Amino acid sequence: MEPEVAAADAILRRHEIRYVVIGGQAIARTAATATHDVDVMVATADYSETLSRLRRDAELTFDWDENPLARFRIRSEGGVPLDIINASAFAGGETGEAFFRFLLEEGSAPSDGVAYASPEVVWYTRLLTKRWKSYAEKIVTNVIDGVDVGRLRKVEEIARRFGTEAMLRERLSYVREELARPDVASLLRRD
Repeated sequence: MEPEVAAADAILRRHEIRYVVIGGQAIARTAATATHDVDVMVATADYSETLSRLRRDAELTFDWDENPLARFRIRSEGGVPLDIINASAFAGGETGEAFFRFLLEEGSAPSDGVAYASPEVVWYTRLLTKRWKSYAEKIVTNVIDGVDVGRLRKVEEIARRFGTEAMLRERLSYVREELARPDVASLLRRD
């Protein structure tokens, strides 16, 4: 377990906060990444209370809250960001609780006692953000680094399940076009 994740886990467990690691630390379970921040998703019903508890924790510095994302910094880890993400932002036509339940039950796997989101869930969430194009480039890099491109089909399945397929259709098409570029395709053929 990365030291940043271990520190975040200790803090979140102390406050009895249900969470799943999502983002770069989750991708790092499958492919190399350069991330050091820790992104965790919490249940929608727990979001406000989670922020309230964490704002009082001496181990954290609060930076900002722009629901569905709040940023803290872990002091013992040199100020590494700990991003708390509200599951409702990714639930589409369902509730945030439904998305969080999916994440816990089907979209993550435990390692060292911590639940980590699968790459397809990370990609799904990344493609639903305002910064989706920069995250699309990260998805391309993840595939170059060894994450199975077939997981894009699973992203489509998640989108259908939560009613976000119309929004993701163009974004997934963009990722596939990027993967088909000759310079990228030649990197994929080398493996």
